[in-house]
Formats: sequence, structure tokens, C-alpha cells
Amino acid sequence: MEKNLEQLITEFQSRVRDSVALMYRSGMKMPYSSFAWLKSDIPGSGVLDGGIKYFKHGAGCEVRLETGTVDFDFGEHGEIDGFDLWRLTKFTRVSLPCFGFDSPEQIEQSFNAAVACGDLERSGYDLYYLAGTTRMLAIDIDSTQPGDKLPSQNHDMVMTLYAHYFEAADLMRANFEKLDSKLKKRGKLSRNDEVQNRIYFTTWLGFLWATCEGFKKKMNMRRLLTEERPERFKELLPEFDALLKLINAHWDPLREVRNNVFHLRDNSEKIRKFLSREADRLSWALELHDALKRFFANYQVHCTVHYAMNGRKGEIDIGRPTRRIFRA
Repeated sequence: MEKNLEQLITEFQSRVRDSVALMYRSGMKMPYSSFAWLKSDIPGSGVLDGGIKYFKHGAGCEVRLETGTVDFDFGEHGEIDGFDLWRLTKFTRVSLPCFGFDSPEQIEQSFNAAVACGDLERSGYDLYYLAGTTRMLAIDIDSTQPGDKLPSQNHDMVMTLYAHYFEAADLMRANFEKLDSKLKKRGKLSRNDEVQNRIYFTTWLGFLWATCEGFKKKMNMRRLLTEERPERFKELLPEFDALLKLINAHWDPLREVRNNVFHLRDNSEKIRKFLSREADRLSWALELHDALKRFFANYQVHCTVHYAMNGRKGEIDIGRPTRRIFRA
């Protein structure tokens, strides 16, 4: 690929990232797909933070940054680094010589040559991407400003732990307790309910341990709260210390249950041992679950306050945190 075309594409993609970050900071929720953007209720035009105008159209948007106007489309899965010849040419309309081109026709020739030799890949939505590069998604945009110690919501490992593991545990517990209440009320369950009740119960314990593993070992939560988050997050340290002590009380028996749940087992001895009346570990698991839920809720409150105080409007969600979609 010719250097001037590569420079043009790189600058275009950088301007798009700046635009999307500004849109997110200004309160726009980022789409998981071009269709989601198309169907969103975002006004067709408006003003972003800093007085920057935008114009929503179809699967994309035009943003009139102080550094220049950029027009882009979201890709099929919400990619933001796609482009086409028309958009690149429009992008250079007032600064063509800066990229080493004398005319739009030269851009077209260089673009077609890059497509022909495989340096540019075409998607099914008429957008092109640099071959061999990882595509950037709108939901992964980092809208934080320099010096901000709280990572963007979708890059915050605490939020990821909550959304991918604890919420799974919470759902399994809720389903288990619903059937358990049915059993206590009726005195018995149907065969199908018995099977589901067992699945809900063991899966709850499995995801509960996965949450504890992330909390205790994968993230080093104490260091994260003291060194990698804003000062106010240290207020969570006493709660963390109490929670860690609770986790350690029956760490190994819960780990063995998790292994029996998510790996093929020869027998169910470990699960029966965990449920022995003498150890009373079921009460402990319920207490642990509730303590984790309170910690995540308090962490999210601290995040929401920080988002509001630092103009990160797109990340403010009083209800529940944005969930990342699992992708292959």
C-alpha cells in the first residue's frame, strides 16, 4: 500500500475514534451493531459536549470536530474503523495536498491498487478495513481523559467480573430458590423441576466460586482499590477485607464443588461433602453471595458518582452496568 494512502486511512480512523469517544462522553450509548445504531432513538442532529455538532444518518454519523469533519458508518458488529473511497475522499476535501495527493482521482487509483493487492479487505456492508488488523468496536471505546484512574466501563475488570460471572450466579440462585419455594409449598417437584433445580443449584455454586476466584486471585482487589482507582474507592477497603475473610472460610470446598460442576466427574462426593449439615456451608454460601452483591452495588455507586463528576455521561446507568457481549 502506498504510504500516503496508509497515512490518510490512519488519520481518518483516528478522527473517527475521537468522534466516537466524544459521542460516548456526551451521553450516547454505543451500538453493538449497525442495525442497533439505525434503530436507536438518538436525535438526527444535535450538539455534543464542547459545542461540537453531529448529524446522524442511516448506519453512521457525521461529526464536525474542531480538527475537521469526519463522516463514518458503524460496521455490522459496531466496528468504527471501516471506511470507503467516498468517505476518504470527502475527508481530504480541504486538505488534499497534506496527504500527498494532487486529485481525488489519485486517491481512487491508490485505493483500487490496495484492494487489488489485498491490503484492504471488504466487508459485507461495503466498508473496507486494513487487512490483518484487529477491528475496533464502538462498545470498546475508551472515553476517559488523561489522568482519570477509573477505566472505561467496558474495560473495568470489576464490572466484567460482575456482568459475566456474578450475574450468572445471581440468576442461577434466583431460579434455584424459586423451585425450592415450590418444593416447600407443594412437598414435591416434578421430575423436570427436580432436574432443573439440581442444575440451578450446582451452577450457582460454580459461578459463585468463579466470582470469588476473580475477586481474590485474578485481580488483586486490594491493590486495585488502593493504586488503580480514584482516591474515594479506598472507602471500599473495609468491606473488601470482611468479604475476603468470608471467602477464605470455605474456599477449598467451594473450589472442589466448582471443579465437579464444570469438569466431568466420577462421583458427586465433593458436592455431598460441601452440603454436610455439620459444616453448614450452604448458609455460608448464601451469606457470601449477599456480601458480594453488596460490594458490587457499592462499587457501582462509586463509579456512577465518578462518571457524573468527570463528564462521562455515556457510562451513567443508574440501574445496571452495561454488559459486554461475549464474542468469539
